[in-house]
Amino acid sequence: MRRYFIFTFLFFFNFSVALADSTAIRLLSEYVQIESVSGKENEAAYFMANECRKAGFVVEYINDTTGSVNFAASLYPLSWNKPNIVFHNHMDVVPAGSGKYWDYPPFGGVIDKGKVWGRGAMDNKGLAIIQFFAAKNFLRSSYDLDLPYNVTLLFVSGEETGGITGSKIVAKDFIEKFNPQIVIGEGGAGMDDLGFLTKKSPIFGITIAEKQNLWLRLRWNTDYAGHASIVENDYASMLMVNGLYRLLNHPMPIIITNEAAIMFRALGEAIGGVKGSVMKKPDSRLFFKALELMSKNDPEVRDLVTNKITLSGIEANRTALNQNSNTESAYLDVRLLPGTSVEEIMYYIKSVINDDIVEIDIIDRGMASAGTVPDKYFALLASAIEKEFTDSKVIPMLLPASTDNNFFRALGIPVYGINPMMVSDKQLKAIHNYNEFIKIEDVTKGIVVFSSFLENLLYQ
Repeated sequence: MRRYFIFTFLFFFNFSVALADSTAIRLLSEYVQIESVSGKENEAAYFMANECRKAGFVVEYINDTTGSVNFAASLYPLSWNKPNIVFHNHMDVVPAGSGKYWDYPPFGGVIDKGKVWGRGAMDNKGLAIIQFFAAKNFLRSSYDLDLPYNVTLLFVSGEETGGITGSKIVAKDFIEKFNPQIVIGEGGAGMDDLGFLTKKSPIFGITIAEKQNLWLRLRWNTDYAGHASIVENDYASMLMVNGLYRLLNHPMPIIITNEAAIMFRALGEAIGGVKGSVMKKPDSRLFFKALELMSKNDPEVRDLVTNKITLSGIEANRTALNQNSNTESAYLDVRLLPGTSVEEIMYYIKSVINDDIVEIDIIDRGMASAGTVPDKYFALLASAIEKEFTDSKVIPMLLPASTDNNFFRALGIPVYGINPMMVSDKQLKAIHNYNEFIKIEDVTKGIVVFSSFLENLLYQ
């Protein structure tokens, strides 16, 4: 009987992939048209929950309040407590900015030139549609077979604002409801134009770890706010400028974390040759010297082995143009490597600025976690990618950014981040920028990859 259903699945899967091309792109276009900026996800949630119900998923809201709505769509009811494969995505998007800089309306969901255009098309609605259609391929089997796993699509709010209204709620209060064996969220992808590689073949990175986000406010407050023409160099604006100059121009020390070492060993194995041989020994002096050189010339490498501090805004308590402000503030976006504590980086910032007057306040801190050790689920994901992208190699990856994945990884759950598609540098730079897009080919191939992964798990 099981063989019959496997044969039936393969027949219908090939047929459904052809159908999914147009249906998935239409649904993605409609989804992008919903302006679900963080805090306003409710309409998007109700839209996708309705689509999941119509498809045949069991839909359950985790919570539903204005600005914080999270729901699950599963093959089987969560109450059955089956071992669960959880696909995670977020419904919120960052603001679009001025529409005059977009080639297409930012919330138009325009389909043109083999792409879907609009805010959220790549981050993160395209991935949600890929997950939806991949899991949908197994609904028929779930009705007739007692599959060994449940499969759940987890739609959350607030990822772009730190996960407080979404994944933090799910991980803190409802994780036992899901019984997750693995969580698969956003993260790495395939790239064939990595500047530091000599072998120009696609490398896919499946995220096993990522940085912790930390948002800080630095404040310089003095008693003096005199006439601008007669001040010395100890007024707040000058103190801030000098302090920030020291901080932002100070070279960050290189740190090779355990997660980065795993990544470099796998990367060395994938690319081979002399460079590959060096990379396979990340604890060697030769590798460290090579890494120092690469990190100076290549920001992609530097972000993998250093904590990152970015100035994201400045605020002044200004009155008249000829009067100095006595209060100046600067906002920092800090990304911490696994193993670096908030206390360590704050001490580092204070010591580099070397100014007793500066005050540092934490606005928000993300979840810190150690990396996931690659296991059988990693191997199955890698196999599914290499089957669809036949000339590619898959490696475990440290993501130099931060996502909601850490909320689940911190609970000891195996978590992998993967956008199962080839991503160009232009496509990456459009995320959180103008003219965001996802290629139709990305959606099609992504559905095939996740479907292949689930096939190997569910029909074992």
